[in-house]
Amino acid sequence: MNSRLARLGDQQAIRDVLARYWRGIDRGDADLVRSTYHPDARDDHGYVKGSLDGFIETLEPGVWSIFDRTQHFSGHIAVELSGPDTAHAESYAEAHHVRQSGDGGDGGDGPGSDLVFGLRYVDRFERRDDEWRIADRVCTWDWHRVDEGLGMPLPDSYFRGSRDASDPVFGHPRRVGVRVAARDLVAKRACYDALMRYARGVDRCDPELVRSGYHPGAFDDHGGYQGDVDGFIPWVKEIVMDAYTCTMHKMGNVLIEVDGDQAYGETYAIAHHVDARAAEPTDLIMGVRYLDRFECRGGDWRVVHRVMSYEWERVATIGAQSFDASYAVGRRDGSDTALQPPRNARPTTAVVPDDLEATRDRAAIYDQLVAYCRAVDRCDEALLRSVYHPDAHDDHGAYQGDLEGFVEFVKTEVQARFRSTMHKLGNSFIELDGDVAHCETLAIGHHVRAEDGVDVDDLVLGIRYLDRFERRHGEWRIANRQLVFEWQRLDRLSPLDETWTPGRHDPSDPVYALR
Repeated sequence: MNSRLARLGDQQAIRDVLARYWRGIDRGDADLVRSTYHPDARDDHGYVKGSLDGFIETLEPGVWSIFDRTQHFSGHIAVELSGPDTAHAESYAEAHHVRQSGDGGDGGDGPGSDLVFGLRYVDRFERRDDEWRIADRVCTWDWHRVDEGLGMPLPDSYFRGSRDASDPVFGHPRRVGVRVAARDLVAKRACYDALMRYARGVDRCDPELVRSGYHPGAFDDHGGYQGDVDGFIPWVKEIVMDAYTCTMHKMGNVLIEVDGDQAYGETYAIAHHVDARAAEPTDLIMGVRYLDRFECRGGDWRVVHRVMSYEWERVATIGAQSFDASYAVGRRDGSDTALQPPRNARPTTAVVPDDLEATRDRAAIYDQLVAYCRAVDRCDEALLRSVYHPDAHDDHGAYQGDLEGFVEFVKTEVQARFRSTMHKLGNSFIELDGDVAHCETLAIGHHVRAEDGVDVDDLVLGIRYLDRFERRHGEWRIANRQLVFEWQRLDRLSPLDETWTPGRHDPSDPVYALR
C-alpha cells in the first residue's frame, strides 16, 4: 500500500474506532467503550476528568441506569495524522439522552424527555502495536436543550434498539483499530454510496433512486412494512414521500465492517418529516439506525437485508416555513438542482469505484467540506478562504457573490450575530468527473444566541450544500456553492455547566492545541 492509501486507511480506522465508541455507549457495552481507548488514556467529559477507569465507572450510574436509551449522533469527523503513530481528531456530535415516563416502559410509547447536547470530541489518537486508540480526549460543549413530550405509540412490529444481545449489531464482526486495507476502503465507500442514494431518493421523491440502493429481492423491515424491496418502494412513496412536504434523512455515524463479499453496516440517522401545509407546521423527528447487510454482486455493493431500529421520536411545532424569495429551497418534483445534469450525469445504479484514485479524491473533497465547518464555527478566516478557489461564487440566499463578499458576510451576519455556531455535516454524495466533482452534503446549522452571557435560543436550519469542486494544480477547492434550505425552527436553550469546557472562537479552543 502506498503512502497516500496508507494515510486513508489509517484515517478510516480512526473513524471506525469513534463509531465503535458511540455504539458502545448507546448499546451499554462497557467492554466495547474500553476497547476504543488505550489503558492509560485521559478523558475530560466535564462532569468527570481523569483516567479511563474513572470514566468507565460513571457510565452505569450516570448514563445507563438513568436514561432508557441514548443516541450519540455524529456529524463530520476531521482526522489529521501528525506523525507515523499519532493523529488528532475533531468530531461534531449531537447527544440524545432519553428518559421514558408514563406507561410506555422500555417499549417507548409513553411521553418522555430528551436531554440533548451539542458537543465536539477533541481527541489525540496513538497507534500502539498496530492499533489506533484514543490516548487523550476533551469534550467541548456548544449548546444544551431539553426536548419534552418525547415518544409515540408504535406497533410491536417496529424494532427498538436494545442494550443486550437481541440488538443485531452484537452479531456484526468486531474489528480493532488497524489500518483499513485498500480493497476494504473501496468496499466501504461503495456501501456508503448505496446509503446516500437511498437517502437522496426518499428526500427527492425518486423511487427508482431508492431502489438503486438495494439488490433485487432484498428484504426491508421498516416496522410498518416488512417484505421485499418491490413492495417497499410503493409503501415508502405513500407513507413518506406523498405524506409530507419535506423530508430530510441526515446520516451520522456509519460503521461498515467488510467480510469478503459481504459487509455489515450500522448507520445512525435523524429523519425529519415536515408538514408545512398544516395550520401549525410540524416536524416528525425520528432518531433511527439502519442495520444493514450488504453484498457485492458482480462488483456492485448494495443492501440485501435491512432492519430499521427506532431509537426515539417526537413531534416539534416549527412555525411557518417561509423563506426569502432569494433563498433556494429544496424541491421534490425532479427539478431540484441536485438531480440536474451534469450533476446527475453518473448513472444511478451502483458502481464500485475500481480506481483507487477516486477514493483519494473523494477523501480530499470531504476534508475540504469539514474544513469549511471548522472555519465558520471557529471564526478562522484563513481556513475559510483555503476551501474556495479565489474566483469562486457562493449563493447563501442572503448573500450571492464572490469570495471576498462572502467572507465579509460570514463575519458580519453569522459570526458577529451569534454567540456560537455549529454546522454538522451528514450525508455527503460526491460524484466525480475528471477534474470536476459535484457534491451534495446534508447539514444541520445551529446558531446560538445569548443574552447577558446566557444562552437563550438556537436558530436551527436543515440545509444542503450543492457544490461544484474543481481540481486546479492538484488541489480540490469549491468553485461554486449553492445553499439550499429545507426547514427551520427556533429552539429554547438551557445554560451549560460553567465547569465544562466550552467551544471557543479563538486559539484557546482545544482543537488548536492539537496542532
